[in-house]
Amino acid sequence: MADTPKGPLSLKPTSAWHVDYADDRCRLARQFGAGDDLVFAFFDRYGPEESFRLTLAGKPMRVSLDQGEASVQFGPAEGEQKFAFFKGNLAERTAIVFSSGERIGPVTFDERQRLDRAKPEDPRIVEPISAERKKAVRFLKIGRPLRNEVILETGSMNGPLKALDTCIDNLMTVWGIDVERHRTLSRSVRPANNPGQWVVAADYPLNMLSAGQPAIIEFRLSVGADGKATSCHIQSTTRPKEFDAAVCKSVMRRAQFVPALDRDGKALASFYRNRVRFQIP
Repeated sequence: MADTPKGPLSLKPTSAWHVDYADDRCRLARQFGAGDDLVFAFFDRYGPEESFRLTLAGKPMRVSLDQGEASVQFGPAEGEQKFAFFKGNLAERTAIVFSSGERIGPVTFDERQRLDRAKPEDPRIVEPISAERKKAVRFLKIGRPLRNEVILETGSMNGPLKALDTCIDNLMTVWGIDVERHRTLSRSVRPANNPGQWVVAADYPLNMLSAGQPAIIEFRLSVGADGKATSCHIQSTTRPKEFDAAVCKSVMRRAQFVPALDRDGKALASFYRNRVRFQIP
């Protein structure tokens, strides 16, 4: 007889929030539970955008699927969201790695309609989540595909996410970005052609293709005041360096940009960030 699912597993924090300042990303981390119920939560950010990439590691995160969608809620006020994930390992611990930029709350109906109407080269503008909404968070709940629902008792997310913002400001300074001037941009760097065509199926490394290995690569391009990409930086990768080389080579060859403008309408050196997902259908 198959095991019947147990009730929700609610885990209290067993560490303080910790912010890791790395060379090309900022990580907010905390552990919940203990023993066999120990779960590590990581919120990674690679630039000043509001979204983060979420990774959850520990035995309670065991799933049978290699990839799929998970039900996630930053409750109690925020709605349930569906986040794409793939199964991985982190320091020999089972992990769910979410493969797109996540926020603590879903986009509104009006924002979704605007995004659906936008052209690929248009900026994806979504209203930032208010401090009040971040303060109202009390837990992070993960449902399907987990056999048993897991609830991480995060408490308010406003303070932790502010600490992540501070880390990102410092990171941009290291990149040579004028942070104060960027706060009041009249236009951010925009693609002048379709980013969906920068990396194509033929760019997938053949040895990885035969192995059926998916990958997520976070990259950053330095973009000059003339709109030309001057360098490519891999901020994070889930697979070997063949992927890194493939992404940078393809993007530097094909990407075209309209430069950033400061509040006075003057072009300035800036950057463009995005991610690539290599995935076997």
